Amino acid sequence: MFDALNKVLDFLESVAMVVFMSIATVLTTLQVVYRYGFNSSIFWVEEVVIYSIICMSFVGASMGVRHGVHISVDVLNAFVPPAVNRWLHIIAALLGIAFAGYLTYYGFQLYFNTLGRGQLTAALRLPMAWFYLPIGISGILLILRYLWVIHEAWTKPPVSLAEELAAEKDKLV
Repeated sequence: MFDALNKVLDFLESVAMVVFMSIATVLTTLQVVYRYGFNSSIFWVEEVVIYSIICMSFVGASMGVRHGVHISVDVLNAFVPPAVNRWLHIIAALLGIAFAGYLTYYGFQLYFNTLGRGQLTAALRLPMAWFYLPIGISGILLILRYLWVIHEAWTKPPVSLAEELAAEKDKLV
């Protein structure tokens, strides 16, 4: 079940990142051409680019958990035996789930409160709530990714940090 869900999330996150990055890149390029080529500008481009980058950040947080690239302190992992190392990964993932739970709860609370107020964005005049929605969605994605981390730590045999680094090196070669 986790493998199928993982593949679906990988695909959706990759598509979302490509879409948001493409929007930001194309619109920024268009804005530069307009500004320096035609001595004019498009008033809504900056706002769209900013919201695209924000959405990329929230989707990227989930991708970071999946690929294990978030900043971490691995000094304990280097000194403890593999069985303890497994528990350190599980505890870190549980703390991540707690954070993601808060992110989900308050992200959706912000979304619904803003939706109820009818607040609009400055340039696009779109409901501001839609640009807060990625916060709550990111929390859900993070919870799913941290559950995957716990599943992986629980089902795979514990390995030392040296073995883990050697496996990563072999993947790169």
